[in-house]
Amino acid sequence: MLDLLHPLELFSEETPVETTFRFGVTGLGKTLDAGSSEHDVQPGASVEAPLWLVRPLVGRSMASIKLPTIYGERYQRKLNAGADCVSLKNLAPYFYEVGNKLNEMWERSPIFSDFLVRTFRSRYYELISKGLNSMTGEEVLLLCSKLSVEEQQLFEGGRVSTVCFDSWLQMERPAAARLPQPRQTRKRSAEQAAGQPTLKQAIRV
Repeated sequence: MLDLLHPLELFSEETPVETTFRFGVTGLGKTLDAGSSEHDVQPGASVEAPLWLVRPLVGRSMASIKLPTIYGERYQRKLNAGADCVSLKNLAPYFYEVGNKLNEMWERSPIFSDFLVRTFRSRYYELISKGLNSMTGEEVLLLCSKLSVEEQQLFEGGRVSTVCFDSWLQMERPAAARLPQPRQTRKRSAEQAAGQPTLKQAIRV
């Protein structure tokens, strides 16, 4: 079910996915493709449809989809080669959100699931974690130009946490207050040193 309170999920639903219709659809040709001269979608026609429309069609076996280029073998090899090799900000701003929804349509393919998890882990350790260390403003801008929206949120959350932690460490803490020593202790020590009984010992006698 679509979570209307989740911004990432809402925006990711607009991602276009190449879809092949198994049956004809009346009156949807120009809606999906403004440059099309066909008023209807013909059986077997391939058009780019938003993800929110594709999911129910695939669920009813009315259409099939082609894997978006960013999830294909070519980019899988690039992402496996190194986290810094692909900039997701422009190619796939909702890379993980869309990937999870595509995976659901394929009934959670183990191979595709491993690819998404492996990509997240490598990019988290190589880009986000290292980016939280001391970086110049120019380096931060360069890093952010490569992150997806989900990664950007993690990075910003980490930066805020780091700043708050450093501020906490630098806070001035009052020195522990020294408790005043009671005068009776000093007097009792003097009496004990002189061999005289203390007041408490005298009362007992």
